[in-house]
Amino acid sequence: MEEGTCRFHMGHRIRKLDNMLKRNMQLALSGLGVDEVTAMNGFIIQYLYHHADRAVYQRDIEKEFKIGRSAVTNILTRMEENGFIHRETDGSDARLKRLTLTAKGEEQCQLLQDAIEWLNCRQLQGISQEEQERFFATLEKIEGNAGRLAARILGGDDSWTGEIRRK
Repeated sequence: MEEGTCRFHMGHRIRKLDNMLKRNMQLALSGLGVDEVTAMNGFIIQYLYHHADRAVYQRDIEKEFKIGRSAVTNILTRMEENGFIHRETDGSDARLKRLTLTAKGEEQCQLLQDAIEWLNCRQLQGISQEEQERFFATLEKIEGNAGRLAARILGGDDSWTGEIRRK
């Protein structure tokens, strides 16, 4: 797409959809009697479950979910207080805390998986397999563009500021 031809402003729509998806997850979990698990807690529990074969640290959560350190620290602290995870000092580096699911976290895992699957199926209802594949391929491209743009902005090259001011 050429510069200056972006007709669609996606940020607001994506944020709105994200809020709707999180709300649906919270409503579903609440309806199942799981009030103390937030949508993000659920995603982290799923991540830890599916990566139980290796050491997972806070930085892995930050990277996977594109969340800042302080936000992840707060989320993990609440998850530990609620008994879903345990943080244990890594034997090779005392500064690192390995994240593991507790028995309570593991118990919630299957219910969370079922809720996510149920929600996904209903939220993709009426959208063909081909449309879904195109949608997810497009999302991957947007994520790649956003990642490269962030690297450019954070990389110290100020040339991008002129591109904005030129318009």
